[in-house]
Amino acid sequence: MTETTVPPHLRYDEIRRAACADLEAFDKLTPDRAAELQLGRLRESVAHALTASPHYRRNWAAHSGTRFDTLDDIRKLPFTTKGDLRDAYPFGLVAADRREIIRYGESTGTTGRPTSAVITYEDWIRGNVAVERSVSHVFGPGDLVFIAIPYELAFASYDLDRALEQAGAGVVAVGTLSRVCPFERMVEMMWTVKPTGLVCTPSRALRLYDLLKDSGRDPLEVGLRTFMYVGETCSPAKLSKIADLWGVRLSNAYGSTETNSLGLTCAEGSLHLTEDRHLFEVIDPETTEPVADGHPGELVLTSLVSRAMPLLRYRTGDFVTVRSAPCACGSPRRTLDHHGRVSEQLVVDGRRINKLALEDIVLSTPGSGLYWAAGVTGAGLEIRVEADAGDPARLCSDVAERVAAAIGITPVVEPIDRTLVRRAMDRMLKPGSLTLEDLAAAAS
Repeated sequence: MTETTVPPHLRYDEIRRAACADLEAFDKLTPDRAAELQLGRLRESVAHALTASPHYRRNWAAHSGTRFDTLDDIRKLPFTTKGDLRDAYPFGLVAADRREIIRYGESTGTTGRPTSAVITYEDWIRGNVAVERSVSHVFGPGDLVFIAIPYELAFASYDLDRALEQAGAGVVAVGTLSRVCPFERMVEMMWTVKPTGLVCTPSRALRLYDLLKDSGRDPLEVGLRTFMYVGETCSPAKLSKIADLWGVRLSNAYGSTETNSLGLTCAEGSLHLTEDRHLFEVIDPETTEPVADGHPGELVLTSLVSRAMPLLRYRTGDFVTVRSAPCACGSPRRTLDHHGRVSEQLVVDGRRINKLALEDIVLSTPGSGLYWAAGVTGAGLEIRVEADAGDPARLCSDVAERVAAAIGITPVVEPIDRTLVRRAMDRMLKPGSLTLEDLAAAAS
């Protein structure tokens, strides 16, 4: 058997070395040289998608002769939407032979019909090496890390699992919403096993803290040192509560079912886009025109090296701010702030309110507790908030005043029913998206 016929999974060391070298080489490039590399990869990726992907070959044939002289020429192409992914389910976007597919996954389906994703071995290892380098800034030998995100049909949990292992950390794969390891067992394990790291959504971290307190234990005695939050956007106020309550340092990662990792943390704590593997745009979600550097908009991505399932101008639905200002780490990759989903913005009298910005106002109000929820009803903007102590009525009044001063809309604010919050959160994959409807459902 010649070297070229050896299956990829038997060439792990070779593929890993090449991925590490490529990653290190990219981070040494100037922004101009990085753009040149991206342009070459863009041409190859578009040609591959239009030739090998059934969806693009069938629907985008008119774009097969498109020239790409600069990265801005990507705007000559139309968008790929979540609807396209659903229509192509399960294999309509796959551009590789079935024998090359090493992993298959699906979205949770919490916002509609599920979408699928596939990956080749080379792309899987390439991405995993990047995640490993990121997590090694905060985890290493001697750490024992609870991964409390779904393992079923997911890429992210296994990606982090393998990356932590390569970084020398120990892994406890507790998952989430599992019959094998429900939250009560997870809390008992945290108390007895004493993990130094936790990977989960921010809301889940608050809920685990709450469960420990309710059992009469001091969560600080667990000895948690690092919390990596994934799968959910989070306001500075909520992150501050988590850091203070658990006494931890914070780290994060950003990705999607369709692409795996898209944003990874550097040694300086900045979240950098994976621009060696993706081309990113930021557009106005309503006009679809590009927004200026440092201004918020919807993130759009184009695969640069994905062989199994290339995506062209995919509208992620994520509301972000991307900045090109240099990071102290020296990477040419731009940095990212994630502000939540475009679809989760609240619309009141024709005005759009970013839910994450609203969360920051509510949870930074003195006296606020761990939980909150908001929605738009016939009465306008309604907010429910937990009081940490003292006078709930005073807290509600203070929240209403702060929201009115910040956004010019006076909401109806009432205390939250903590029992309903717990009941609702414990059945949700993404508890950070808690709504008034979720509370109402938990009450029925």
